[in-house]
Parts: sequence; structure tokens; C-alpha cells
Amino acid sequence: MANSEQKVCQNCKKDFIIESEDFNFYEKIKVPPPTFCPECRQMRRMSFRNERILYKRKCSKTGKDIISIFSADSPYKVYDRVYWDNGDFDVMDSGRDFDFSRPFFKQFKEFMLDVPWPSLRVGSSENCDYNNDMSRSKNCYLCSRTHFSENMLYTYRGNKSRSCVDCYQVFKGSDLLYECVECICCNNSSYLYFCENCASSSFLYNCKNCLDCFMSSNLRNKQYFFKNQQLSKEEYEKRVSRFYLGSYIIKGKAIKEFEDLNKKTIRKYLNINNSVNSTGDSIINCKNSFSCFNVKSCENVRYLWDVMDYKDSMDAYSGGRNSELIYECTATAAAYNCFFNRGASDSSDIFYSISVKNSKNLFGCINLDNKEYCIFNKQYTKEEYEYLTGKIIEHMRKTGEWGEFFPMELSMFPYNDTIAQEYYPMTKEEVIKRGLIWQDPDTKNYNITIKSEDLPDDIEDVKEEITKEVIGCAHYGSCKHGCSTAFRLIPREIEFYKRMNLPLPHLCPNCRHYVRFGKLNPLKLWHRECQCAGIKSDNNNYQNLASHYLHGEEHCPNEFETSYAPDRPEIVYCEKCYQQEVY
Repeated sequence: MANSEQKVCQNCKKDFIIESEDFNFYEKIKVPPPTFCPECRQMRRMSFRNERILYKRKCSKTGKDIISIFSADSPYKVYDRVYWDNGDFDVMDSGRDFDFSRPFFKQFKEFMLDVPWPSLRVGSSENCDYNNDMSRSKNCYLCSRTHFSENMLYTYRGNKSRSCVDCYQVFKGSDLLYECVECICCNNSSYLYFCENCASSSFLYNCKNCLDCFMSSNLRNKQYFFKNQQLSKEEYEKRVSRFYLGSYIIKGKAIKEFEDLNKKTIRKYLNINNSVNSTGDSIINCKNSFSCFNVKSCENVRYLWDVMDYKDSMDAYSGGRNSELIYECTATAAAYNCFFNRGASDSSDIFYSISVKNSKNLFGCINLDNKEYCIFNKQYTKEEYEYLTGKIIEHMRKTGEWGEFFPMELSMFPYNDTIAQEYYPMTKEEVIKRGLIWQDPDTKNYNITIKSEDLPDDIEDVKEEITKEVIGCAHYGSCKHGCSTAFRLIPREIEFYKRMNLPLPHLCPNCRHYVRFGKLNPLKLWHRECQCAGIKSDNNNYQNLASHYLHGEEHCPNEFETSYAPDRPEIVYCEKCYQQEVY
């Protein structure tokens, strides 16, 4: 077994450790160890994912006006999604020979510019023209990474849910949710964060199996709780009625009050449930998962983010469905033995390829479906393929390319359009200095017909004519989140607000997304001590509800790794202290 080694990341120039277990995996799949640290490797993969930003442009084939994740000035050939699905062309026509006198990545970039690309990734869906990364859904608008869902608006990662608006990761039969983050099987609620099986509630943090609860945290199996106090049905309804959430002003005060209350509640240091020998955060039903975040049902994996059902894999962002032996990939599902890919599903033995499915034995291919033994979208026999791929890998070893994911310079998208900008934000100057592309906002001089501050305060006062207005975003482009400066409301949206008794939003959809994104912890860990000081938290903001038999009235001695940075205001408890307070 190789020993751990300290390396210097060639990208950020910081030290990082390659663990002995890492070396074992690299030896198993016959690739050299990485020269980027885990975070820079993740940023590189994310820089190939434009998940949410849409543009108006022309179809490169038909000239039709279309919506696309590629901007109008993108150099790529972009085909209308409907035309693409009809298949009246062959991407194999872009096939070419490999030139052994030139580096692989340089040839691949030229190949990327020649092959056609679909305007959006939307499959088997109805009335979902203004979405991306969507499948088997109906009547959705401005959503992404949403599947098996219906009537969703402005939602990122809605799955098997319906009628949710402005949500971030809602799953498993969630229904009628507004401004909810990381919720499972919740309904008829608003402003729920990290909740499960909750209904008819508002302003809850980390609650499970709750009904008719308001402005509370860490509840389990409760009903008629108001600010973490048990009330009768009558008294609960009386207290809640004072918060008329149909008013924008009153709703704003309620949000501020909830945020202040949450600073005085406790947080569990990590969310690792039913998992063995695993490190990271938000890990569920896993075994032997090292430095992983937002993973479910994985085994023997390392450096995975936002992945489920992976086994014996390393370094991936976004993927699932029983995949095995995956390395340096993103958007890979139901795959086996796939390395250095951006998008491979229901496939095996795929290398350095983008957006392939139902295929096997591909090297350096783009947008292929149901193919085998292809290199640069050119067909070969089995014997020719195996001979040539062996030569190409040896060539890439000599050029120093083999074993690394695609360089960020090869991304099809401007850096600030990608998911990398959300997790690793850079300024325009920093992006250009790195030799990457920056997309300035469209120079549209919106004719704003109403300022956000002039919108009706009460949803009851909103008329149908509001859908004709161009509303100025309250940020007016002053934030760093790609503010669109203005937005419109659609009729279905107004119907939802009236049904849920909620006021009109004052921010554009992109700014609202970033507010929800800010509710998530960073995907990294810090070393800290438990803040339980016996009868209260050590900052005196939380009074313990239970006796802590392990340390009594003394300060808890436990230390841990947590996704809460030391300078954050939240009160962080270790597993045992948290359990005693909540259960």
C-alpha cells in the first residue's frame, strides 16, 4: 500500500494530501495521481455545467428563435431542441481522425466547435420549454435539474413533486411549497428549511413529522407548536393569525424574526445518518465514503458531491443510478468504468467524452447515443478501436494530458454561467486573468414599468394586469449574482400566490435563487469544539432543555469536523448533545 503524499495544487498552489487509499484507486484504474487539489478538481468539473442560465438565440440549423443554455454569441453549433429530438441529422458526420502530432485537448476543442449541440436538455416532458436538465415533467417554468414533476416554477432540483414555487431541492411527493430548501415529502407550507414530512406549516428549521407548526426548530412529531412552544389548537391559530403573510411588509418582519430565532437554536455539527466510516456532510445510507457531500446510498467512494448510488468511485459531481468505477466525471448515471466525462448515462467504458448515452467503448466522443467503438465520433471495428485508444492514451501520457479532466478553457460556457460560479465565485477580472470566458449581462435597457417597492403590499390587492408589468428587481443589478435587473410575473404564478396567501416577490428569479443557495453550508469542513457548556451554550444564547449525563454541568469535551465555519453565529453541538436536546 502506497503512503500518503503531500502535493502542491497546480491551480491554487495550496498544499493537499493524496491519501494511501487514493493511490490504491489510481493504481486499480491505471491513471496517474491528480495534480489539482480536490476542490480545484471539483471546480473544474462544475465549470462545464450551465444548469440554470438561459438565452434567446437562433437555431444554427433552422434559423428559428429558440431558448438555449448557449448565448447568442456562443461559437458552438446549437440546434433547436425539437429539431434535435427529431433526429434529422447525424452527429457522426462530424467524425474525424486523431492526429498524433498534436495534443488531445487542442484537437478536442476544435471538434467541440464542429459538432452540433442541443439547445436544452429536456426529455419526455410537456410544456417545459423554458427549463434545462429536465425529464418526465409537465407544465414547469424556469426550473432546472427537475424530474418527474409537475407545475413547478423557479425551482432548482425538484423531483417527484408538484406545484412548488421558488424552492431549492424538494423531493418525494412534495406539494404546494414556497421558498423551501432541502425538504422531503412536505406540503402546503412555506419557508421550510431541511424538513421532512411536514405540512401546513411555515418558518421551520430541521423539523420532522410536524403538522400546523410555526416559527420553530428541531421539532419531532409535533402539532400546534409556535416558537417551539406547545399550544392548544385555538391558541395556536390565534397566534399565527397575527402574522398575515399575504402582506410583503409583515412577511419581511416574520423572516427577520425567524432568522433571529434561528441564531438562538442549536445545530447538529454534521448531517450523517445511517452511514458507516464516512466523512463529509449530508451523507445518508453510505459506507466508506471519504470527504463526500450530499451523497446517498454510496459505498467505497471518495470526493463525491451531489451523488447517489455510486460504488467504488472517486471525484464526481452530480450523478446516480447504480454507477460503479466512476472517476473525474460529472452528470454520469447508470454507468460503469467511465473516466473524465461530462455526461454519460446508461453506458460503460467511456473516456474523455461529453453527453453520451446508451453506449460503450467510446473515446473523445460528443452527443452520441447507442454507439460503440467510436473515437472523435468516427466508427471503428473493435480491433481498430482497442489499438488506437491504446496509442492515444500513450500519446496523452507523453503530453501530460492523460489522467486529468478537461481543462476549464475547454468549457462550452462562460465561467459565470456555470454552477462553478455559485460554489467558487470569481470576479470578471479574475476569470479573464485565468484565460476563461466571462459573459456580461445582456445589454437590455428594460423599460421598467413598476419598481419593486411600488408593488401592492397585500396579495389581495394584486390585479391580473400585473402580468403586463416589467418589474424592477430590488437589487437593480447591484449584487454579484447576475441580477437580471427586471422580471415579469406569469398568470400561474399569481394564482399560486393568491392560493397560498403570499405577497409578490421583489427580487428577480436569479437573485431569489441565490438567497436560497445561501441557506446551504459550504462543502468543506472546519475543526471545532462542541458549544454545549452544560446547562446552556457557551455563548449563552441557548438554554439546554435536558440534562447532559455525559458531562453534567461542565463544558462538553467533544471535538469534531463540521461544515459550520468558526466565525459563523450558529450554535453547533456534537452528536450526543444534540440528540439529548432534540429527542
